[in-house]
Amino acid sequence: MVVEHICGFKKEIFCRECGTELIQNSRGQLMCPKCNRRPAILCPQCGRLW
Repeated sequence: MVVEHICGFKKEIFCRECGTELIQNSRGQLMCPKCNRRPAILCPQCGRLW
């Protein structure tokens, strides 16, 4: 699943721990559906937290 940041940047992002594709919750935060990790990732386009 391609996730989209609030600035419009889109990318497929995978969990570092288990390799599963990350999803966005209803608040727009990234999370891994398999291991329930919530990574803090900076957007490469605008530099803000995802």
